[in-house]
Amino acid sequence: MNTKFSKLYFTIAVSVAIISSASVALPAVVSFSDATATSTSGSFVADNAIDKNKNTHWEATARGASITARFGSCQRIDDLVLNWYGTNKYTYSVQLSKDNGATWTTVVSNTSGKGNENKQNVTDQPANAIKIVGDTDSRLRIDELKVNSLGSTNGCTSSGTSNPSNGESSDTSNSSNGESSDTSNSSNGGVSGGNAQYPADVLDLSKWKLTLPISLNSPPNSNKATEIKQPQLKTYNNSEYFRLNAAKNGVLLKAIAGGARTSTNTAYPRSELREMQGDGTESAAWSCTNTDHGMYLEQTLLHTTTNKPEATIAQIHDSKNDLMMVKYFGPDFANGSTDIGKLEARFNNDTTTKLLDSTYKIGDPMTIDIAVRSGGNVNVTYKNLRSGVTNSTGTVKLTGIVGSCYFKAGIYIQACSKTDIYGNTNTVCVNKDLSGDKYETDPYAYAEIEVRKITLR
Repeated sequence: MNTKFSKLYFTIAVSVAIISSASVALPAVVSFSDATATSTSGSFVADNAIDKNKNTHWEATARGASITARFGSCQRIDDLVLNWYGTNKYTYSVQLSKDNGATWTTVVSNTSGKGNENKQNVTDQPANAIKIVGDTDSRLRIDELKVNSLGSTNGCTSSGTSNPSNGESSDTSNSSNGESSDTSNSSNGGVSGGNAQYPADVLDLSKWKLTLPISLNSPPNSNKATEIKQPQLKTYNNSEYFRLNAAKNGVLLKAIAGGARTSTNTAYPRSELREMQGDGTESAAWSCTNTDHGMYLEQTLLHTTTNKPEATIAQIHDSKNDLMMVKYFGPDFANGSTDIGKLEARFNNDTTTKLLDSTYKIGDPMTIDIAVRSGGNVNVTYKNLRSGVTNSTGTVKLTGIVGSCYFKAGIYIQACSKTDIYGNTNTVCVNKDLSGDKYETDPYAYAEIEVRKITLR
């Protein structure tokens, strides 16, 4: 089925019957906090589907793409109405989440719609996010996504930021490296979640710069990833790759397999923070062997690529080497959203590996504390806030150091597509000579992380 030239008008109405002895409330349109998609064509971004303007649209470049929209609050859902323009037949699924997309429940499976109106009944349940997934033959185009509700309800959480399932809070004051993770003087941007407008309102980004997996050059250059430095970073957000989460208490960083890269020598794109110093415009460069320095992170890995589900989520780098990387490795036949994989700390260009978590489930909130001591001795302390798994690497000595060191945080995707989003061949990716099933076939295949706290000390 070729839907390339079809126009799809897609309206989802979610209504909740609140029945009392006196009356039944009328549905009201729910405001969305944000929208994201696994595939986007040019300027037809996911936010166009929730801007209440039927003259704009989200369009996917890949078949089988999905779009996710988060509500501003928890809503009680019990039926869906989908309206389509055009005569093409679409097969789709609908998923709901009550933790802002950390976990999903499929409520409509492989249902076909062909023009006009499709009504779907689902079990009455709370939700604060919805996902529409097209089948492998559908290339979706959505003009408007609308949700109606008869009222808000309880039963939802933000992704991993409260009420972890093991009953523990996210306080990590007992970190095994002996350092308190109290971040009252340096962690957050100082604005409460509900009032935050920009990522820098939630995270203290005064000592960081941002690299995005897109090129803002004209014309775009595949090997010129965009960098945002201070003071621009104070009020910068990107609706697709660097934005506030729905609860406005964390920052989402997203990287795509076919995104712009930092040079002609690298295969992998990133949405990543790089440590800076001074007023935030000068690159940090501290002694790797004669300093006491540290970085603390509270974050959740939300999604990965599927053919090669690997991502780096924290680093110590010198002028040449990957001195320390915390990396996620997913299973074969990954789905990217509910997989159970492993987290490792890898030192000195992968010559030393320390297991942090053998059963990390995507969506699990975690803390990572990296402590650098004199002599180039490093200790990484990890805790899974859902399962309670806690591990420490013990002291590992950095070797083969070239130049000075700096921290990196965010998502450095370890997967690539042979052709990038600009239609150019990623020659470094091709030259890796991976097995055929390890390349991402969709350049918009993505990995995403939510960072709720970041502290340098």
